[in-house]
This record gives sequence, C-alpha cells and structure tokens, in this order.
Amino acid sequence: MATYEHKYVTGQSYSHYANIDTLETNANFNYWRVDLVHSDSFVQVVTDVMTLTKDIVSGTDYRWYTTFNFPTVPNNCYRFVIIDTANSDAVLYISDELESVSSDTGLILFKYRNAKNILNYNYEGLPSFYNIFHVEVKKRKPNVNLSRDGYDLSSGTFKPVRTVRTKNYEFVTGWFDNNEHDAMSATLIHSDLQLGIDGNYLAYTLPEDGSYETDWQEDYEVITTGFRLEQNNESSSNKAI
Repeated sequence: MATYEHKYVTGQSYSHYANIDTLETNANFNYWRVDLVHSDSFVQVVTDVMTLTKDIVSGTDYRWYTTFNFPTVPNNCYRFVIIDTANSDAVLYISDELESVSSDTGLILFKYRNAKNILNYNYEGLPSFYNIFHVEVKKRKPNVNLSRDGYDLSSGTFKPVRTVRTKNYEFVTGWFDNNEHDAMSATLIHSDLQLGIDGNYLAYTLPEDGSYETDWQEDYEVITTGFRLEQNNESSSNKAI
C-alpha cells in the first residue's frame, strides 16, 4: 500500500469533475459503467458504483462529472475503473489508488468551485457544481494578525486611520507525493472554497501573502507541508476617523 492514498469515507457523498486535458469523443458514453475494484488484483468489488453525467464542452466533445455515495465496503485499497460495456467491457480509464475508511478522523471535507473556468473545469457551464472530497489535513489554532494604515505626524508619532484584524488558520497536510501537493495547491486558489469542519461548511480564502511551499529533499517521495487560510467571517476593520 502506498504511504498516502485518496481517502473516501463509506456512505459519504462526493462530487468529482473529470478535468482531463483532452476532451473525450467516445460515442459509447451512454454505455459506460464505473466499477470499484481491488487496487492490485482488479477484482470487481462493486458494480456500477456511480452515474456519470456528460458535459458538452465543444461541439460534441465532452468531459464528465458525477455525484455519488461511496459504498459500504471493508477498509482497503481500491480503484475506480470506467468500462465501455458496448465494446466488450473494454477498460477506458483507471483511477489512482484510493483508500476506504469508516471514519473521517484526520480528514477535512473540501467543497470548492470557481467563478471562471480554470484548470480544465467547466465552472461557467455548470454554475451549481461543486467539487467535494476529503483531504488528509489537520487544522491548527489560529493566528490573529493586525495591520494598520495611517501616516506619521510631524511630532514623530503615528496616526492610525484604519486597523484590520484577520484570523488565519494553519493547516498541515498528510504525507503527500508531488501530484497530491500539486492538486492541493490548485484547490486553494479557487474563489469559492469551503471546508466542512464539525458538521458545518465555513468559507475560507487564501491570504494575499499566502503561499504553498514544498521543501523536497532529493530522496523523498512524500512530504508534509503547511499552508494558511483566512476564515471569511472572522475578519474585521476599524476606522479611527
């Protein structure tokens, strides 16, 4: 088993968009089926685990998306496979390895979309679609930052005009490989980013001075990293005059 896999909580609802680089042209889309299989043996575990919806992007060319409940299966490592039942059950796509878990301990539910199309996502064509998935991330205590705008008086003192108070939370990832870190950093740039914590979705924003830095060592395949997010409803501004 890999050090880190995509994690799915049994019974949880998820939404995914296939933001593949090349548009699909397969005319047999209506005969596609998605199965859940064991990650190594590819033995079928659950048949027809989700329904795919076609998203016409250009002419008749398309990508697809889905909203589904992850099935109740033993905690193990699996993959999704897309099969063309009209073509002798030919395997069209194979997902990365994923892990099923029975608890969301150590996981945070990310829900996000963007105002404009980015990263091969057709957000403008699907105005109500959100990506929803769990990420192995820990939330730490907040840091409160104060910034003041104003001017210096002739006496040498500073005259504050506006004070802004923001509360930033630090998050620390699990042991991600390079692809997982790329996906995480891409998620954070979305204009509508919500995190499901303690049963509620709260909106967060990447601060203007925010960054996502990975300190790779030459012989490391996986590392953890930290990033900061500003919780949208916990900032305030005070004008002195």
